[in-house]
This record gives sequence, C-alpha cells and structure tokens, in this order.
Amino acid sequence: MKVLFTNKSKKQLLKIDLRFQEKIINSLEKFERGESVDIKKLMGRKDEYRIRVGHYRIILNKISSEKYLVTKMGERESIYMIFF
Repeated sequence: MKVLFTNKSKKQLLKIDLRFQEKIINSLEKFERGESVDIKKLMGRKDEYRIRVGHYRIILNKISSEKYLVTKMGERESIYMIFF
C-alpha cells in the first residue's frame, strides 16, 4: 500500500512532539507494509478511516485499493471536532 500526505497533514505532523512523530511514522510504515495497526472505518463517512497511535489520530481517505491519503492528524480531543 502507498500512503500520501496533504500539505496540511505534513504541517500538522511537524507540530507534534518529536517522540510521537516517530511513533506515527512507524505506524504508517507498518500500514504500508501490510502489518497490523489499529485502523477503523469512520462511521457515516465514505472511504474514511482512522489510525490510532496513543492519543493521536490519523485520518485517511481511501483513494484506490492500494492508495491512501492522510488528510488530518492530531490529538484525539480535537481531531473529531472537525466532523461536527
């Protein structure tokens, strides 16, 4: 699988603490290799998923069967506010 980033999600990643950046990148690399990560489809959303890394969430859009686009990432408390 291939994971792509939006410019906004790249900026959001750089704002996160360095040790959590590493964990997030490791989780995305595992996902690309097809290894197990904590991923779930978002309810009420078409082709949107989230990956949980500690108290951080990564929101992905499925572009095709092999491509995902990271659209947002941040702390759990604030990331889901965008849906309301």
